[in-house]
Amino acid sequence: MTQLTQLIYVSKATRALDKEELTTLLGKIRPNNSRLGITGILLHDSGSFLQVLEGPLTAIRELYQRIAKDDKHQSMVTILERPIPERQFPNWSMGFAEVDPELLESIDGLNDFYSDATCFNEIDPGRATKILQAFAKGRWH
Repeated sequence: MTQLTQLIYVSKATRALDKEELTTLLGKIRPNNSRLGITGILLHDSGSFLQVLEGPLTAIRELYQRIAKDDKHQSMVTILERPIPERQFPNWSMGFAEVDPELLESIDGLNDFYSDATCFNEIDPGRATKILQAFAKGRWH
C-alpha cells in the first residue's frame, strides 16, 4: 500500500482570475489529478489560494513543482506536508470553493487572523487545519 501524503500550500495570483477562468482551469487539471491519484481542494479568496493536495508522495511533490513554475502563481509557500492515514477529500480530483471573508471571520480561531483581510499567504498550519475542519463540517458547499 502506498503511503499517502497531504500537502497544503498557499500562493497569490499574479493577476485577477474570475470564477469562470478558475472553473475552466480546474476542468483541465482534474483528469490529470485523477490519473496521478491526487485528490484535494482549492480555496480562493481575493487573489489568494489555499490548496490541499493528497496522494502518493512522489506525485504530490512533482505536481507541486509544476504549480510552482506556473506563471499564475507567486509567493508560493508550503504550509504543511505530512503523511496521512486516509484522504480527507477522497472523491474529489480537485474540489473548488470561493471563500467568503465573512465566513472566515466567523470560524473560531480565525477571526483574529482574518479580520483585517489578511490573505491566505500569511496563514500557519494550525489555521489552515481550522479552515479544512470547517470545510469538512459543511461550512462551504
